[in-house]
Amino acid sequence: MKNKTWLLAILFLVLCFSFAEAAGTITLRLMAVNPSDSEQTVPIKVYLPLEVKPENVIYKGDLEVAYDAQQGGYYVFGEYQLKPKEQLEKEIEIQDVWVIDQAQIAILRQDAKEILTAFEKTDYYDRALLLYNGIDKKLKEVEQMQDLSSASPSYKISNYRNSVSLLSSTKEDLLSAKTLLSEVAPKGLARFTWKIFLFIIVFLGVLGGGFFVIWQRQTKLEEEQKPQQE
Repeated sequence: MKNKTWLLAILFLVLCFSFAEAAGTITLRLMAVNPSDSEQTVPIKVYLPLEVKPENVIYKGDLEVAYDAQQGGYYVFGEYQLKPKEQLEKEIEIQDVWVIDQAQIAILRQDAKEILTAFEKTDYYDRALLLYNGIDKKLKEVEQMQDLSSASPSYKISNYRNSVSLLSSTKEDLLSAKTLLSEVAPKGLARFTWKIFLFIIVFLGVLGGGFFVIWQRQTKLEEEQKPQQE
């Protein structure tokens, strides 16, 4: 019976785990209750969102922070002696780490534009344009999700994780575009280099021919001048 009562207290704790948002911070509110008719010890253990690190915790009261290697995340814990029917409320204030830097979006968009421009004089421009449009669409989706300032903290966290996934996909698309560009650019450069090489050969040939004509004329003049001198 005691174990069942303890379980009820933990379940109530999980159900009362909620969020409240302030400027630049998010407050996690949790509640534990002793539903039994006798005093007992109620342990508290609540996992923090995966993005939260100990340095992001602004206030935790008398709760402690620990790391769970199996879960790959941090949690807060404590143990409290509660009287019959007593409720316990705790608050944890953390930094709002679920924000995508606008500068990061701007850099990715600029990279995409520069790569598209580099493809303009190649046979792969249409393919590059498709990649660019896909990248631009993903970046706009990220911006739209970040603009939902009135969203609840739980929804905001979900949007942040979706945004991170979209940004990761965008970087993969940019890498694909850069790889394609590196395969195309050397061919164009080789053609350009070969044209320069031919131009140099022709130029040297013309220059050499000119020197040869001048040398022949100079030789003929010298031969014509020899009898006169004799």
